[in-house]
Amino acid sequence: MSSIFEPLFESLDFKNIVDSIGSCIVLYDMPESMRVFVSSAISQYTGRQLIYIAPSSKASERVSTNASSLLGGAAGHITYQDIQFVQGTYSKERTLQNRRVLSDVIKGDIKMLCLSPECLMQRFPLPDFTNIIINIGDIYEPQELIKTLVNLGYERVSMVEGKGQCALRGDILDIFSPLDDIPYRIEFFDTEIDSIRPFDTLSQRSESGVNSIEISPAPFYIIEESKRENAAESIISFIESNNDNAETASDMFSSGAAPLSNIGRMELDMQRLKATGFFPSIHLWYPLIEETLPIESYIKNAIIVLDTPNSVFTRIEREHAAFLDSLKQAVLRGDAIKKQAELCYTVDEIKQRLLAANPIIMQDMLLAFSGFVPEKLFNLSAKSTNEMYRGNFAEFAKGMKEYTGNGFAVGIATQSENRAKRIQSALSLEGFAMPDFIPDAYTLTHGKAVFIPISYYEGFVYDSAKIAIITQSDLYGSAQRKRVSTSKSRPIEAFIELNKGDYVVHEMHGIGVYEGTVRLQSEGTWRDYLYIRYQGSDKLYIPVDQFDRVQKYIGSEGYEPKLDSLNSTSWQKQKAKVKSSLKKLAFNLVELYAQREATPGFAFEPSPAWEEEFNDNFEFELTPDQQSAIDEVLADMEKPKNMDRLLLGDVGFGKTEVAMRAAFRAVINGKQVALLAPTTILVEQHYHSFIRRFRGFPVKIAKLSRFQSPAQNKATLIALFRGEIDIVIGTHRLLSKDVKFKNLGLLIVDEEQRFGVGHKESIKNIKKTVDVLTLSATPIPRTLHMSMVGIRDMSIIETPPEERQPVQSYVVSSSAALIRDVILRELGRGGQVYFLYNRVQRMEDFSARIRRLVPEAKIAIAHGQLRSNVLEDIMMDFSMGRYDVLLCSTIIENGLDIPNVNTLIVYDADRFGLGQLYQLRGRVGRSARKAYAYFLVRPDKALSEVAEKRLSAIRQFTEFGAGFRIAMRDIQIRGAGNIFGPEQSGQMSAIGYDMYCKMLERAVLSAQGKLVEDTEKDTRVDMNINAYLPENYVDGQAQRIEIYKRISWVKNDEDKQEVIALLIDRFGEPPEEVIALINIALLRSLAGNIGSDLVMYKNGILTLRLNPDYIKDPEMLLYILKDESNIKLTSGKTTKLLIKTSKDAQEALKLGIETLERLNNKLSMAQIDNKRG
Repeated sequence: MSSIFEPLFESLDFKNIVDSIGSCIVLYDMPESMRVFVSSAISQYTGRQLIYIAPSSKASERVSTNASSLLGGAAGHITYQDIQFVQGTYSKERTLQNRRVLSDVIKGDIKMLCLSPECLMQRFPLPDFTNIIINIGDIYEPQELIKTLVNLGYERVSMVEGKGQCALRGDILDIFSPLDDIPYRIEFFDTEIDSIRPFDTLSQRSESGVNSIEISPAPFYIIEESKRENAAESIISFIESNNDNAETASDMFSSGAAPLSNIGRMELDMQRLKATGFFPSIHLWYPLIEETLPIESYIKNAIIVLDTPNSVFTRIEREHAAFLDSLKQAVLRGDAIKKQAELCYTVDEIKQRLLAANPIIMQDMLLAFSGFVPEKLFNLSAKSTNEMYRGNFAEFAKGMKEYTGNGFAVGIATQSENRAKRIQSALSLEGFAMPDFIPDAYTLTHGKAVFIPISYYEGFVYDSAKIAIITQSDLYGSAQRKRVSTSKSRPIEAFIELNKGDYVVHEMHGIGVYEGTVRLQSEGTWRDYLYIRYQGSDKLYIPVDQFDRVQKYIGSEGYEPKLDSLNSTSWQKQKAKVKSSLKKLAFNLVELYAQREATPGFAFEPSPAWEEEFNDNFEFELTPDQQSAIDEVLADMEKPKNMDRLLLGDVGFGKTEVAMRAAFRAVINGKQVALLAPTTILVEQHYHSFIRRFRGFPVKIAKLSRFQSPAQNKATLIALFRGEIDIVIGTHRLLSKDVKFKNLGLLIVDEEQRFGVGHKESIKNIKKTVDVLTLSATPIPRTLHMSMVGIRDMSIIETPPEERQPVQSYVVSSSAALIRDVILRELGRGGQVYFLYNRVQRMEDFSARIRRLVPEAKIAIAHGQLRSNVLEDIMMDFSMGRYDVLLCSTIIENGLDIPNVNTLIVYDADRFGLGQLYQLRGRVGRSARKAYAYFLVRPDKALSEVAEKRLSAIRQFTEFGAGFRIAMRDIQIRGAGNIFGPEQSGQMSAIGYDMYCKMLERAVLSAQGKLVEDTEKDTRVDMNINAYLPENYVDGQAQRIEIYKRISWVKNDEDKQEVIALLIDRFGEPPEEVIALINIALLRSLAGNIGSDLVMYKNGILTLRLNPDYIKDPEMLLYILKDESNIKLTSGKTTKLLIKTSKDAQEALKLGIETLERLNNKLSMAQIDNKRG
């Protein structure tokens, strides 16, 4: 993108600056935006890589984003991996990202590397790690390649879900390298690589192939194989030396030190180090046993830019002091040794390195330079254009005429062609002509103004070189930011895992306990069965082709279901009770929907010019789900009937933007908008969000809550009645009788399920007269959504949000010293802490312990048993920073967004579900500051088998980012109960969630008058044929269960081909036993469709026993059997179809499917003809 820098390259100042590189020089009187521009230009002009040291981590990210735009993506930043002396599992998002950036730096793909001051403290591994390039046609022994990957620190798993994992299944190798956003599937033909295909971690399906991939070591720190034994011995030696002298005082540790605790864990870690070259806390030891380098050493002959050195060194001194303090506390509690002070470079060492580098110093003003002696000073006299015009295009056009008239090269930064056209049109009306937006062909030229296709946060004017860069924030007051990697995200299609000991539901037999799969032999052939244990000694063995009749039991959290008996009618009675309840529910919902369809409402007209302007001011790119939701909401508003739409999605998924666009549409149509929130704190958050988003538009926004004075509320009520307020945001106060609107057109309800019965009734009455958009922060499963199509308008936002900063997560043993250290660290950086302790009765006692432990912290208590006004006051005070720590129950799950809270401590984490922990973790990390989550487990606690499994899942989720599907499924199921309220939630618990969804769908179709078969079919296939999944084809219980389930869903040939394609993709060509299993599942479905409950095979004859309850129209069955010479119909005690096939069982199965497919097609055609007749 050299054309953007040409006017700068021509300036005398720039040439002198370039000529002075190699000596210490100072560039001053220039805003940050120009510092980035000049630095990028220097790298571009010299062809050398440049290191930009920013004064903070936030500035480093901002500089990296803007430099990347200027340099065509060739910029990146390193995230400081702060050192916490915590023995346990931790998340590796930051280290994996750093691995990727450094790999690009070494290859030369990154021209400008941006660093925060703390990065200068960190010791980095030598840049000699070797990446592996794998190409199609390369020769590898699969077992040797996966051994190599394990030696590179990859974890071998049965199914790849997160970075740093690999899996080998026969001739198929899956790998997720830290260098990539997606994993790859390598398929071998013997030892030759036949294909390399990216695949999706959720669906596990691959896409079109690539020719090659690059694989790096998985961990950031890893010991090569030949050094592992010595490395482990060195660490043990350090520990033993420390423990021998544990009570010896030193200058730093004046009160002595404790022996290193958890020696047992360290022994396990050393075993892992010897085997793999890695263990979870290797970053706490690596610099003591291996040679390391400072980050600057990764780039030979790098140009160093030091932005505001005083700020940089102040930050380093503060961070290094915090590191030493943290180390001191860890040594005293036995979590670290003194020698680990060498993990970081000292402040003096860093200063000496930078002095020797002769950096280019850049800053706003001419100040002292922290020991640097510059050879030359350059006063660039540039100024910021920050928010210079704020929508005033007359002033903007005047400025453009002056700039171009004086020979300036002017660039207007925008990546949106639509926005460029609107700017062009607005300037044209003011008498200034702009050329068209041409992203691939533009030149920044003196005396002209052009659009430049970059994302830049703030403009500048540089008089000496006659350059002016104008950005969106200068014109509109907000800079557009891009969401990260959302284009590759897919809706969540979670498959629920089934483990031995889990409760399951069989549609015909009820609730039992899954005891695994067994392979049984009958008459010389083998079949796989599910073994389910029921009440007493009752057992049930179910062929795996009938797996579609079985679901994992999911009910209300903490509900323990009662096992059914195979010799009792209790299950049938329970289903009948739920069916009756659902019939009533479905009828009411269908009737309500029909009434609303028939009731006239206001049709909101679009206003393209206004709305495009408003839409372009959104600072992120919309996710696909957001765009769909907006389209659905606005389409509803355009119809001449009242909208009643439910918008679902977790906090941060972007529901508020959807609501704002609906509100804007209503306001420009002359209607008022009311936003109803359940708590005062949410009112405050929404109010400030709306004020910020609607800035620059003639929209009057007010709030109504008990935190407003009586006079303020009275003034708001009068203004509402007069129509002087466009949007009002309030609590249930908005539902009071004295609140009167002049022309209310849209009601937005946030978290309706959290309002009381009376308030819900008031909302229900309002729904009859205005458009209503309801927001819910708890998502529901797509299956429930599909069950309600036609009775409830719903939009679902499932695309995960961008992570502003990955949340650094730890699963650790709890200790008083650790808790104190964690809290003080957060307070030390001016932040706040959520401390989750979910035992309300003991919370006061526990808070007293925390107060004694951390007397420096102001602690508040929040839980659901407090009176609502008391709870609101506490939450409001906490959000305003009046408390440091909020000791709370899971109440914080409910949609709070407090950016200053960036540490979460969860006590007794093993007591929570993975979904809960996933959602709780999302309550921090909602700002540009690093966030931490500590999942604490009591070290002396004997865990139950269930808790052990849960903790194992949490560790995997924390360490590898895996388990997202399980987490989301858990969250969704918990959210399902919110849709219908407590009564239906109880019905759901009684029969399990999946069964409930099936029955709900039937009830809805029935209430809509659509034909629904009420009889539950249960067809069995009894054939002496080997039909199972060999362990050497699909291994791992979770994967086998998933494949069994998918096979049982086969209903037609299309399903069959889809499953075969999936198996080939993931596991290779299926053996004949697997094909037989799929064919049996298909045969079972086809036979059930024509009324059979049992299929048997003997001596070349396929016998279908017909069940009269399954046959809706016997005459139609007789009709389709006409002209079928190989089928015989027999009657007697039972009616049977005899199909002549083959003496060979495999061939008989194939012929039976062909015959039944023909009958099914004839039946379908006959039913269509019957409807037409």
